[in-house]
Amino acid sequence: MTVVQIIITAGAVTGALGVIVQTVVKPVVKWARRIEDAVTVVEANMSNNGGSSLRDAVDRIEKRSTDVDDVVTKPAKPTVARKKTTPSK
Repeated sequence: MTVVQIIITAGAVTGALGVIVQTVVKPVVKWARRIEDAVTVVEANMSNNGGSSLRDAVDRIEKRSTDVDDVVTKPAKPTVARKKTTPSK
């Protein structure tokens, strides 16, 4: 193999690697960054932050559901009717 053939081969390999990087590696890296950003947003919504996260909303719904369930399933305490007393003279 002559020096010219080696240079041409090296140039072809370099060009092929450039095409592979542009068409495969860069899109995969961009996709991975988007996935990482999405996971970060989901993780932030799964922790309590004082009211605006999805976790806080689920906790509020669960609390209301438990309160309603307690009212529906537990019988009310019976009230005893008091007799009216008239003041004695």
